[in-house]
Amino acid sequence: MTARMLALDLRRGPAPIVALAVLVLGGAQALSAADACDGRWSGALFALRQDAMWLAFPCVLAAGVWRGGRARRRQLDDALGAASLPAWRRAAVEGGSIGVAGLAAVVVLLGAVIATGGCTSGPGSWAAAGSGVVTVLSLFAAAFVGLALGRVATGPMVTPLVLFLALAVTSVFGGWTAEDGRAMLLLPAVGEEAAADDLTGRISVAQMLWFAGLGLAGWLAASQRLLAGLAVGVAGLVALLALA
Repeated sequence: MTARMLALDLRRGPAPIVALAVLVLGGAQALSAADACDGRWSGALFALRQDAMWLAFPCVLAAGVWRGGRARRRQLDDALGAASLPAWRRAAVEGGSIGVAGLAAVVVLLGAVIATGGCTSGPGSWAAAGSGVVTVLSLFAAAFVGLALGRVATGPMVTPLVLFLALAVTSVFGGWTAEDGRAMLLLPAVGEEAAADDLTGRISVAQMLWFAGLGLAGWLAASQRLLAGLAVGVAGLVALLALA
């Protein structure tokens, strides 16, 4: 049942638009710097975080807000409601479809960067694996946080406002670099001055904890409003662990 509802949401929800936006905006940026991977496939994954995640994250976040708006998702809500899914499963379907769409687009971009830049040599590394996990978690965190925001604020201008603010934050502050403060760990992208070797295991684990906690907080807030306080507490605790 849940798989069927997820497939329905992928077809009739904003997932196709999310994937297209990430492909067009992120692809133009990532492919322009495809040679930054130094011929290694693991470098391609890191290059993608440098050049595409600062655009992909706001797109997925805004799509979550749009999906959470009650006025513009009434028809799809009727279909999900007819399936009698509990609130937590409905939130998982709605946010999960957006996260899957964003992730699918990023995977396509990764393949394009590898092919365009000839990034096929060199073994994998723990840094590359950690970078990949952070990328996945950040996309799903954006989807569920956006869904929770959309549940609360349903005005017609909320989605473009969230998109603008998220793009402003990610473009102005960029991402983590060796010189930046630890607060930059809270962003999914990696700054241009950073190198793959800078992503130590400790940094990757901290970012994994932060985005996993953020996604959990968004899911709880979107599915059970009574748990919103607990969700905020979870995200705050994980943020402290990430910045420690």
